Amino acid sequence: MFGLTTIASPQGFFIGALCGLVPLGAGLYYRQWRAGVGGFLACLLSGFACGFLGGLPTILMSYAVVLSYAYVNRQDPFTSRAALEEVNFEETRVEQLQRQLANLGRGIRTSWRALTRNRAGFLGFLGIMFFVVVTVFGPLFIEYEGAARLDRRQPGARSLIAPPSYEHPLGLDWKGRDVLSHMVHGGQRLILTSIQAGLIATVIAVVLGSLAALLGGVVDSLISNAANFILTIPSFPLLLVLASLVNLDSDFLLALLFGVLNWPTLMRAVRAQVFSLRERDYVEAAVALDLGVWHIISREVFPNMISYIAVNLIFTIRVAMYSIVGLVFLGLVPLSEPDWGVMIFTGRQQGVLFQPQAAGMLLAPIVAIALFQLSLVLFTRSLEEVFNPRLRSGL
Repeated sequence: MFGLTTIASPQGFFIGALCGLVPLGAGLYYRQWRAGVGGFLACLLSGFACGFLGGLPTILMSYAVVLSYAYVNRQDPFTSRAALEEVNFEETRVEQLQRQLANLGRGIRTSWRALTRNRAGFLGFLGIMFFVVVTVFGPLFIEYEGAARLDRRQPGARSLIAPPSYEHPLGLDWKGRDVLSHMVHGGQRLILTSIQAGLIATVIAVVLGSLAALLGGVVDSLISNAANFILTIPSFPLLLVLASLVNLDSDFLLALLFGVLNWPTLMRAVRAQVFSLRERDYVEAAVALDLGVWHIISREVFPNMISYIAVNLIFTIRVAMYSIVGLVFLGLVPLSEPDWGVMIFTGRQQGVLFQPQAAGMLLAPIVAIALFQLSLVLFTRSLEEVFNPRLRSGL
């Protein structure tokens, strides 16, 4: 996602259809029609949107779901119903791979049930999917209007701004361009940059917090002091100063800057969590066996914190989006259309607040950002059930 945008294309549709043949064929082979068709549609949409970047991972997940319905572990007498003396506990590499894929598929199915069980969380998920569909597939149907449309000036009108109409549901902006086209084409950059910023901040926080707690000593002191120093400085004013000194002409550079400045809070929480977890028997056993720091973090510690980390990732994305819009609104980053933040900036510059007929130019991006933020907050309700076994014990 280094400045990458994903727009649906005919080539992606062909890639998605090609990828979808794998789960569809598996569904026909195992006689799991619904799972096979569902996997085909999932591959079709993901490939249509992102090409191979979306189609290939979806092949694995959808095939795992299909396999999870039909797979029977022949090494387990309770699932295969074979006599104990008939069970051979040795398995080939292929059988081991099938067992792991079936476990992955069951995990995906369980997560989907947990996602749909919480109504508020599922509503947030649908809201996020709505914005994904609009920003990825919308450009196929609505053409972007970047140049001024002087031909749309109404007789006797003093400007090109026009209120909403049947032809232009959100009205026209100060250049006579359709506001709806800017809404459809302008959301993806802001959303992707915010997600990149949240991921960078979360990865830094998890890695440094885990290292500080597990290694202790000098490493813990250095990381903790660095985090405390950054926490003493107000993040947004510091971001304003850095944005005025550094030319943020890259979306990834902007995301990286935000991530570097917003990891300390989560790092301290992760550090405290790891301090608690490292006293557990399984972590002490891993340390005694000298399995290595990376194994302890990725296999023993991280799975027990993933619920907390996932929820904090969502809130970090929210803060990142507000910060990016704030920088754009203040004109401290290069302005390039289409972008929701640029729409708010130009709306303020053109005095939209004093022109009721141009309300759509300013309100549309503000409402869209607010609804996306609300969807993220609601989605955390389902994430807690997906990653917390205690909350989904009844599934």
